[in-house]
Amino acid sequence: MPYKYNEKIRDKIDKPRYKVTNWPAYNNALRNRGDFTVYFTEEAIAEWHPAKTGSRGSPQKYSALAIETSLMIRQVFRLPLRQTQGFMNSLITALDIDITIPDFSNLSKRSVALPRHKLTQELAPGSIVIVDSTGLKVYGKDEWHQEKHEVAARRTWRKLHLAVDENHQIIACELTTPETGDPSAVPDLLDQIDTPFDTFIADGAYDGDPVCKAVLSLKPDAQVIVPPHKTAVCSPAGDSQRDNHIKVIDQYGRIAWQKKTGYGLRNYVELAMQRYKRIFGNTMKARQLPQQKAEALASAVALNRMTDLGMPVSVKI
Repeated sequence: MPYKYNEKIRDKIDKPRYKVTNWPAYNNALRNRGDFTVYFTEEAIAEWHPAKTGSRGSPQKYSALAIETSLMIRQVFRLPLRQTQGFMNSLITALDIDITIPDFSNLSKRSVALPRHKLTQELAPGSIVIVDSTGLKVYGKDEWHQEKHEVAARRTWRKLHLAVDENHQIIACELTTPETGDPSAVPDLLDQIDTPFDTFIADGAYDGDPVCKAVLSLKPDAQVIVPPHKTAVCSPAGDSQRDNHIKVIDQYGRIAWQKKTGYGLRNYVELAMQRYKRIFGNTMKARQLPQQKAEALASAVALNRMTDLGMPVSVKI
């Protein structure tokens, strides 16, 4: 919002500079993200091939743990399914482990029905939920083809919805078609969060009663910080949180409202999306939505583990 607020004089404003105060620790964390240390615990080896259940039909050869591990390694190293199978085979050969690796077709088919684990079960989430969405390309012509050969893009997109906390951890992840609006994805994101939170932050696209009701129905005491539209008016009752936001903005201005409510923390979810696209790319590998959902969740889990290694602490200079 500050950038839109100063749009007319932006060319006269110097770009802000920041200094990382924990550079040695963050530098070490960046190195550890590329540390090629892979090991299989005894528990993982024991659960790699599921035990026979005695029920009718052919039993599954690989557990959900085996499929999830293979998909995560695929995302981290940006490998197609066949190369993922070869990469995993080389790992168990080097480690001399008595297990087998799912083939590429098995990975594709099993990823559809994987149990959906809640990200908060592996984290210690904070008290703030920050939500936003971004687009991921499925297929289509890139900019060079469009300019060189004068062809239409014909792109197909998926919309990635993320919820992060004040510790830069992804606590909820949902992948939908582009037709799904941002407010419509909020209930699904909140269903994945089973830990208490005090504040919900989102941009103006989430302004409206549906989002407020979804948040307050789950956490009645939560503070909903969503900037109302510039033409917004108070409700007849005039006692809702949105009404209070409108009154503060009218009295003190939108920038003062942002500072008072802590709306500036919304850039954490923008940073999470930037890290997602830089590390895993802005293009989906799978072609079908069920497999793409599993791909996005595996990426979120891997990104949380990278974040846990260390994040920069920067101050404005």
